[in-house]
Amino acid sequence: MPTAIAWDSPVQYLKGVGPVRAQALSRLGIVTVADLLRHYPRTHLDRSRVTPIRDLRSGAEATVLGRVLTSGERRSRQGRTVQTVAVADAGGTLFCQWFGQPYLLRQLRPGLEILLGGRAQIYNHRMQMVHPDYELLEDGGATLHTGRLVPIYPLTTGVGQHWLRRLVHETLTAVRDRLEETLPAAVLTAHGLTGLREALCGIHFPQDGADLEAARARLVYEEIFLIQLAMACRRRDFGERPGLRLGPPGELTARLVAQLPFKLTRAQRRVAAEILRDLRSGRVMHRLLQGDVGSGKTLVALLGALFVIEQRHQALLMAPTEVLAHQHGEVCRRLCEPLGVSTATLTGSTPAKERREILRAAGAGEIDLLVGTHALVQDGVDLPALGLAIVDEQHRFGVRQRGRAGRTGDEIAPHVLVMSATPIPRSLALTLYGDLDLSILDEMPSGRRPVATGTVAAADLDACYAGIRDRLRAGERAFVIYPVIEETSGQDLRSAEAEYERLAAGPFRDHRVGLLHGRMKSRDKQAVMAAFAAGELDVLVATSVVEVGIDVPQATAMVIHHPERFGLAQLHQLRGRIGRADLASRCDLVLDRWLAPDAAERLEVFCSTQDGFRLAEEDLRRRGPGDVLGVRQHGAPVFLLANPLRDLAVVALAAADAAGLLSVDPRLEGPGLGPLREVLAAGFGRYLALTAAG
Repeated sequence: MPTAIAWDSPVQYLKGVGPVRAQALSRLGIVTVADLLRHYPRTHLDRSRVTPIRDLRSGAEATVLGRVLTSGERRSRQGRTVQTVAVADAGGTLFCQWFGQPYLLRQLRPGLEILLGGRAQIYNHRMQMVHPDYELLEDGGATLHTGRLVPIYPLTTGVGQHWLRRLVHETLTAVRDRLEETLPAAVLTAHGLTGLREALCGIHFPQDGADLEAARARLVYEEIFLIQLAMACRRRDFGERPGLRLGPPGELTARLVAQLPFKLTRAQRRVAAEILRDLRSGRVMHRLLQGDVGSGKTLVALLGALFVIEQRHQALLMAPTEVLAHQHGEVCRRLCEPLGVSTATLTGSTPAKERREILRAAGAGEIDLLVGTHALVQDGVDLPALGLAIVDEQHRFGVRQRGRAGRTGDEIAPHVLVMSATPIPRSLALTLYGDLDLSILDEMPSGRRPVATGTVAAADLDACYAGIRDRLRAGERAFVIYPVIEETSGQDLRSAEAEYERLAAGPFRDHRVGLLHGRMKSRDKQAVMAAFAAGELDVLVATSVVEVGIDVPQATAMVIHHPERFGLAQLHQLRGRIGRADLASRCDLVLDRWLAPDAAERLEVFCSTQDGFRLAEEDLRRRGPGDVLGVRQHGAPVFLLANPLRDLAVVALAAADAAGLLSVDPRLEGPGLGPLREVLAAGFGRYLALTAAG
């Protein structure tokens, strides 16, 4: 392997890679040498202890040291070639088999000393291993594949475990002495962390368990520290930008609150005060408003919009789907019209003539509150007096779209409020949204009853539907949810389209049934939702398109088919479509097949609680944080080793370290910080450039 390779060298030019294998590696996100060395093992197999052949136990993983006795080849009944190698030590003989690998017979010659690692099993009264890892000790190279803690990597088609393991080892050997430390020396010393070179060697090819844990501790800290540093840089940049300074609130918000048929919760009043404080601070507001399903986030956001509007500025509210945008638009129109506040809704399907009139009126300052989808951030939309941009369900937008929502050509930037009805555990929110001030609506409006949740066997569906018919006769409404729109070959799943026909002709033939899914035209979706909200439909058969934004107080029943196909957060959002008034409501999960233990346990957790934050933590524990930041497409890395739930103490530590470093060196210009600036720019450069984003 050439010694001239660098951290940012393309992997295509590494020895043994080439364009075909480079294409395969790219499917794993591996494009450069840095990507390769940050492609961490998902686990390690402990093959550091050698087991005598006579002590092997069937079904157990083991490492064996012996010499090749014989090797040969035969054909199976299916026509495949089978390579068989007999290996012996002082106490016994082990038979090893590989399929379709004739080149092994040229390598594994009688008399050679060999290390083997794999699962032992008894077959035809003799001990064997099928497709074991092996290492010839005479080749003089490092023992990579057995006899040690062996790294096991995530793979893809065209990338084998042996080949990738050797490629990582050779590349690491070539570049390790030129790797520059990225963490400040003071941080390494204060926390007793190992250096970058040692950490990369230890995470891939640890000498022992302690070596692996030391490497993991350093790399976990580094991941979280870089994110906290990026967040702190964004917070610093936001703090340096002047924001629209508002005066004291007038009568507009008080008039809105007075016309409501209910009282604001203490949490709503607290968060509204936090928003008002930001709007009057003279700095740009960048606040994340979190709240569980039905906690009243939209009303709080509207109060913020009215703070701005009553002082002759404009506001926009951006939603991720047209269904949600129209729902918000209707709610805002109904609440704002009596106050003399003008609203309009703009989506991608708005007719051209209507769109032109909305754009004209917005540009002339005649629209106070503009509601819509990402169409609001397209060229041609001009809000000259924009004072507040509200982004709902923010995780569904990329950071670039959120940034455009707050874009302005003026020196004074508009305030930005982003909302999430998908609860994010506080530890994760502090990690991923450290650039935002955090407000949490942790109180539900009075009068809401918990939604009774349970499972129902497919054989008992008739009784379940009979109970729903009783509700329909009392004027209530119901959802029936399916995971797919139409039936496809190879999938044994009920579909929304097919079941809509069956339900309308069968269990609900005496009631009005509608169908809603994501492939319908926007105008048709809106018509169906309007009919359901107005009581012109009794039952809505739908896919997960209804998981956000559907607010029908008379909806009290939901049946979810194939619930194992939905994540916990998605199930919680779906259940949030019912129980939005003081009526008793029920959600039933239909079980019609055997479920894997993990899926069954997940559904049991869902049925046991209605706390969205607890469910979010459970989801995070099971699935990992993933791409929660929503910026994969814009260059920001996701978590590789860290997990903010497990590593909560590290989150607090790294946040303090990042803030402390920037307080004494705001531009990271001190000695030895060049590599840190480079890795920050490489990992977060495009993200940090989006300083107008929420």
